[in-house]
Amino acid sequence: MSLADNLFIRIDDRFIHGQVTAAWTKKFGATAIWVVNDKIAKNPALKQLQLMLAPPGLHVEVLTVDEAASKAKDALNNHKILALFENPVDVLKFVEGSGIKPSFIQLGQMGHRPGRVKVEKTFDVGPEDHRALLKLLDMGIKLLYQQLPDFPPKPVDMEEKLRKLSF
Repeated sequence: MSLADNLFIRIDDRFIHGQVTAAWTKKFGATAIWVVNDKIAKNPALKQLQLMLAPPGLHVEVLTVDEAASKAKDALNNHKILALFENPVDVLKFVEGSGIKPSFIQLGQMGHRPGRVKVEKTFDVGPEDHRALLKLLDMGIKLLYQQLPDFPPKPVDMEEKLRKLSF
């Protein structure tokens, strides 16, 4: 078993919220949750909010992308980690920095903002996100769109959709 088997990466700009606490941790069998986001990790109030929303009994950390990348290998020896990221740019930085290549990344929620286009119902990307997702695909990492754990990933070829998308 590789270290990547103990890592479940989900892009969800809501971070810790009801679905995560009630369902994804159980589905993956996570023993830890990492909120990986530079802005939240550097803001004591936002960090505390994430820690308060976490389910009891799980190890929870709020880390910058660089902190997560540097400690991932050691942590994955002791935990099954659900790592929550806001966007694909941060995921790519983490993968490149940690040297850990997951077999897939789950795409959950990236809300609409100016400059973003809709790829799926709850997943909009901008140019930087698009470039990062293409690099992850080029590394051989699958991208699965799945809103809720009770349903299988949506049978959509995310690679084909993203490769056809242009900005």
